[in-house]
Amino acid sequence: ENSIAKWGAAGSTVGTGAGVVTALAFMLLVYGVNRRKILHRVERDHRHQEESYKEIFRVIILVVSPIILSAFVYNVNAYINGYLFSDILGRRGGDAAQIGILYAEYATYFMTIINIPLTLSSTAPTSMIPEVSALYATGDIEATRECIDQTVQLSMVVSAPCAMGLAVLAQPIVFLLYGNSTGLAANLLILGSFSILLNGMSNISNGVLQAIGQQRIPVITAAIALVVDIVVVVVLLFTTNLGVYALLIAMVIYSVVVCVLNDRAMKKYLQYKNPWKEGYLYPVLASVPMGIVAGCICYGLNIFVKSNFICLIVSIPVAAVVYLFAYLIISKPSESQLRRIPGGSYLIRIAEKLPFWQNN
Repeated sequence: ENSIAKWGAAGSTVGTGAGVVTALAFMLLVYGVNRRKILHRVERDHRHQEESYKEIFRVIILVVSPIILSAFVYNVNAYINGYLFSDILGRRGGDAAQIGILYAEYATYFMTIINIPLTLSSTAPTSMIPEVSALYATGDIEATRECIDQTVQLSMVVSAPCAMGLAVLAQPIVFLLYGNSTGLAANLLILGSFSILLNGMSNISNGVLQAIGQQRIPVITAAIALVVDIVVVVVLLFTTNLGVYALLIAMVIYSVVVCVLNDRAMKKYLQYKNPWKEGYLYPVLASVPMGIVAGCICYGLNIFVKSNFICLIVSIPVAAVVYLFAYLIISKPSESQLRRIPGGSYLIRIAEKLPFWQNN
């Protein structure tokens, strides 16, 4: 059993490195394909100012360091929470083996699953940074705010159905991926799925602040949220019997603190107001019928077919189609809005065949 656990830990660690190496190789491949065009454009550009590699790397390090630090603060809270959870419950007389099982359900199962949609939704704010930086540098604040609105809508179009889908299909997903789960991870997933929206919001605000040259603010915000997180964990573990649910509550509070503080900073520097209706409400409303259909098909089919894989593989595509139709009906997005979504050209072709969609 120890050998299996060791290889599992090694696999998860190597997997992260393999993903980064693959991404770097892909970027080098893209550069290689476009190298001639890039060099040709450089030769034709007679207005640029030459900069040394030393200066370029200095700027990169100055920009990236706060981003890495804020990411470190964001991720270190999971380690601190795990240490506090084991230590405090151990002091209160908890069984060490049971404590380990509970934390494994939270960290290994719940956090692994919930990080998948967070990774997908975080690509939008990352890709937004260069455009926001360029618009802000030229002083076009209105265009900067519009770009942020577009990013919010794109991120929530992905995050909202993911949150609803994980909440509705939590149990079959957990037992498909982790057959030895006690079911606690599924309960955590149901209760914590909406934190995907909160983390999506915090990722966007972090990206915006980094793009406008306020890299220190996300670091400070993350540090404040980390302190609040630790206080909440300690208080709940000492004063209640919530157990691992205390970590879930602390995680949600952490995200709320980051969102609130970052939102205040965005209002200060950009006079920015979140597009609550178009950005958040419409995707959430569209995900409601999607969740109903997904649940009915998956759990209904499970009565006749005792296979989580088959039930999920049937219900998820149907639910995705329902979400698309519901979003088109509720949001009535323009062609330009659809085009920003991954696979937007295909979505436009589908939308053009629908009688209720009008190109704005």
